[in-house]
Amino acid sequence: MRPVATPLSNFNSIRELLSVCIDVLDTHMTLVMQYFILHRDISDNNVMIYPCDIPKGKTKQRRKVEASSSERCLRDDKGSQDDDRDSHAESRRSDAVDIGKEETHEQKLHRWDQERRQQIQASILRNGLLINFDYATKLDQSQPRVLTAGDRTIRDDTVHKDETTHTASDDLESIIYVLVWMCVLYAGPGTVRQDKHVTQTVLKPWVSVTNPTDAVNLGLHKRGLTTEPSMVTDEFTTFFKPLCSTVNKLLRALGSNWSTTDDALNYKTIRDILLEGFGTVEEVPHWSGHKDVYGYGLLRENAKRKYPSYATTRVVRRRRH
Repeated sequence: MRPVATPLSNFNSIRELLSVCIDVLDTHMTLVMQYFILHRDISDNNVMIYPCDIPKGKTKQRRKVEASSSERCLRDDKGSQDDDRDSHAESRRSDAVDIGKEETHEQKLHRWDQERRQQIQASILRNGLLINFDYATKLDQSQPRVLTAGDRTIRDDTVHKDETTHTASDDLESIIYVLVWMCVLYAGPGTVRQDKHVTQTVLKPWVSVTNPTDAVNLGLHKRGLTTEPSMVTDEFTTFFKPLCSTVNKLLRALGSNWSTTDDALNYKTIRDILLEGFGTVEEVPHWSGHKDVYGYGLLRENAKRKYPSYATTRVVRRRRH
């Protein structure tokens, strides 16, 4: 047997983390729209990363995409529009904007999505994988709401008697909080922050739900975050600071632009924000877990320290037939 996936915490970059969230978002809506299946338990432990299964002959495409990305970065840094007629003609055509016309936001989203897919096909980025369908149900079956808090899943049968049905939009909201969870509790790729325990962060209400009253308080806490996203982003570790703007938009969308009836609209709203973040985010240059300025990245060096309960170490293995 060999592992077919790795924990979400083992992302390689912010762009890969955002891309994985988009993959899970797309998978979720495909299950909902085409197969009428609702997952109902989206959490950081149920989202994993796996490499795209591309034939080895695609290495040439990988080099092409890498060269295209490097060229685009150089153009942005130098503010120039130098032409490379030989090796990157196709990339220039995809990025070109008609003279006298400004690229619309929808055109930018389309371009960023194309770039994301190309980088997945070239094995520069890995795919997102949604696992664990223990609580999944058919959409025509009324089921009590499920609250997830780290490794624990709490069935909320008694809270909000008038809102006991778990909807597709509830799962979409969970994807946002998976991203928030990573930004607050991790110092960077594969490195849990060491200066705070989860109970000392804004995420404490998630891991403190033990009864219906706690569940109600969690709901109130989440609504508060949609009006004051800085309560979350102020606790982001250095590596994730570039994501403050993206998470700010996501949380505000849960409050102001969130539809109680149109799941497809909510899906597009979240996807567009994640795509914009993917296309515009600036990675922290030369970040190292061992050199993090706040001293978060000492986990690998401190072998005697136990992993916090919220650290994910599980992998999925393929069975032999």
